[in-house]
Amino acid sequence: MTPIPPQRDTRRLRRRLAPAALLAVAGALLAGPGTASAAAPHCIDSAPGEQKCTYRVPITVAPYEVLQTTSTLTNQNTAPQFDGMVTKMETDIVDADGTPVPISRLMLHHIVFLNIAKSDKTCSSTMGWDSRPSGLMRERFFAAGEERAKMSLPEGYGYDINSSNAWVMLYMVMNHRQATDSAYVEYTATVKTDTTGMTPVEPYWMDINDCHVDPYYNVPGTGGPGSLDVVSRDVTIQTSGRIVAGIGHVHGGAKGLTISEPGCGNRQIAVSNPTWGDAGHPFYNVRPILHEPGPVNMTAFQTEQGIPVRQGEVVRLNSIYDNSRPHTRVMGIETIYVAPDPGVTQPCGPLPTDQVNLGADTPGRKDTPEFKVPLTGIDPSGNAYTITEKPKKPQWLPGGSTIRVGDRWFSKPTVEVYRRKSLNFQFSGNELHNLTLANGPIGIASDNLDGDRSFNAKFDRPGTYNFFCSLHPVQMHERVVVKKKKKKGKKGKKGKAKRKRR
Repeated sequence: MTPIPPQRDTRRLRRRLAPAALLAVAGALLAGPGTASAAAPHCIDSAPGEQKCTYRVPITVAPYEVLQTTSTLTNQNTAPQFDGMVTKMETDIVDADGTPVPISRLMLHHIVFLNIAKSDKTCSSTMGWDSRPSGLMRERFFAAGEERAKMSLPEGYGYDINSSNAWVMLYMVMNHRQATDSAYVEYTATVKTDTTGMTPVEPYWMDINDCHVDPYYNVPGTGGPGSLDVVSRDVTIQTSGRIVAGIGHVHGGAKGLTISEPGCGNRQIAVSNPTWGDAGHPFYNVRPILHEPGPVNMTAFQTEQGIPVRQGEVVRLNSIYDNSRPHTRVMGIETIYVAPDPGVTQPCGPLPTDQVNLGADTPGRKDTPEFKVPLTGIDPSGNAYTITEKPKKPQWLPGGSTIRVGDRWFSKPTVEVYRRKSLNFQFSGNELHNLTLANGPIGIASDNLDGDRSFNAKFDRPGTYNFFCSLHPVQMHERVVVKKKKKKGKKGKKGKAKRKRR
């Protein structure tokens, strides 16, 4: 991907506090270390001094449910409980026999692995799924989304684990059928048990909307043909070392991610580029669709020599999206792995000669495809379908009006307002809900809210805004028709409208 100057169209986002249930379990996990097992249950010897371990966590997802939850991995049946270094990780949803579950049944929208025993390098506390402060952030060391990203560290490097290993897995799964479905979240970790001569790595989670369990942001889509939306996040390196690997995550509409060094002439040091599925890929054809479909692959990078970074140096993540049309609830995330090296003392040291991008040859589209997210309803038989019928006549509302949002409903589902006016959405249900643009003139989406908290949406462009709740996508829809004000008639010299003489 062509380097993009991060200062162009850049909007600085203030670091905020962000998860939740993690603080509650941290004390218990740290108090009770697991028991090391020579037999290493769920593991096989994959090479001399190396074991490949596979673990499964059962899940049950209700019809058309968006399941967002956490699982603690604190014993030898759910996580490796022995000394070693993780060199590879990958994850998927499978049936009991290990067969991958098709997206037409269940989709793993994202999954994040956190190490309870360690604090996070880029975020101290978190904003929970319910958009409320929710405690300490623990170390995020691996994540995957729809593209099924994989951790793959270069030879000689690994992520330290031991017999008191305590992890948490946070994940979101969508059921695309009208029947309750059960399966397993499976993950596989390759662990070096003979760590002679190996170097440990420290993960740095780089995220545009960091410290949030739901770290989305919105691309307005108002820039015109060929325009870009570039948002940046700076991270400070805590210990001198070398960046040896990185994996990225984006949503639909993305052009890619770059990593640069502002203090070194803003030189680009790494990229992560998307590959998109063909038009017939299930990502584009399942219903409901919670956000514009993401890529089928993101390139990762590796280098045994490593990219030198000094303590205190700033490394910048640049998330680059198309801005000619709206994209809501997007993400820009890159996890980099830094091997501490006190020998790195030179500022802006020479870049490695062995850096490679993995996955660039994945089949699919390289150009960012255009896709219109549809509204999805349920027919009398309980099946999901794309809503194509015209909405009922909208109810006129003056600017500043309030629309109540309850459990599975909007109080005024089809309304009309003037351009440049705003509407207030008050979330008064017992469950969490949000407002998310499926398609329309400007990208608008809210946090997950309840407890009479409100979200104010301003409509600066005329047109029809089709919204849904991304947590209850087949049940909750809202249409806002925005019109220009009619111009008043021309007036005569005395201030009266001109009339045609008889």
